[in-house]
Amino acid sequence: MKKVTLACLIIDDPLLIPDYGFLNYEELLERMKVHNFFTEVAFIPWNYKRSNPKVIELFVNNPDFYGVCIHGCNHTKNEFGGSDYNKLSILAFNALWRMEQHRNLTGLPYDPIMVFPQGLFSSVAIQALKDQNYFAAFNTHIKATDSEKPPYSEYDHPFTTIYHNFPIFLRRYPKDKFLFERDIALGRPIIIVEHHTAFKYGYRQITKLIDWINSQGNIKWTSLLNIAQYYLGRKAELFPLKGSYRQNANVGIQNIRVAIRRLLCEFRDNYVETTPVLHKVYKKLRK
Repeated sequence: MKKVTLACLIIDDPLLIPDYGFLNYEELLERMKVHNFFTEVAFIPWNYKRSNPKVIELFVNNPDFYGVCIHGCNHTKNEFGGSDYNKLSILAFNALWRMEQHRNLTGLPYDPIMVFPQGLFSSVAIQALKDQNYFAAFNTHIKATDSEKPPYSEYDHPFTTIYHNFPIFLRRYPKDKFLFERDIALGRPIIIVEHHTAFKYGYRQITKLIDWINSQGNIKWTSLLNIAQYYLGRKAELFPLKGSYRQNANVGIQNIRVAIRRLLCEFRDNYVETTPVLHKVYKKLRK
């Protein structure tokens, strides 16, 4: 029997609402059932009060196809890339606190797995995650903002523990298809990352990649938590949070800034990106 290769598709950022940008959760579920794959939403904890009951029901009723993990805390620029341990520890705790509130409000469990916004993290942030009992992190690279580039050999393993003995798994964009074969050969999991824009022209592009992956061997699609537990050889221990939401100084101003940023990002994803004329203007303005 061929050795199993675990796999997962991660979609960053979307709210749990019926339609987010080009993503429709019911349509994606239909494709998952036909093409045999699993999707984990990297959920921004700031949105913990904003999930749609129908989408929650869809996730709860389909645990073999949908999961949720933690995507930063507020999803601000370089949120976990700094060097202030106290600040990073507060962010890590608050993200978990919000996910716990989301679970209490909706009944939807979550994976104690971190996906870093913009892929930026420091070694100090890794220590903060470890101290707050996160189980692992998944990221688009394994270089910390305050460290030298890791030895190339670290990319040959299923995960790295070069920072404070905390596991970090590597994920890839579909454009890196040629590296998926190498992942399988080295016994690494296949972790695909995408955003709602991947479905601008429907789901054919992603399902074509997934069909190809499924043809490569004994592939099993599952959640990030299951993947981490499999490769680490142990179960996650979920510790009850002690304490309430922790606030930094100037929290009022900070919260306003976060709210504005999140709403602007959602306006871009739901209206600008999906409207050809607005998207064209947006691209010109960014240049």
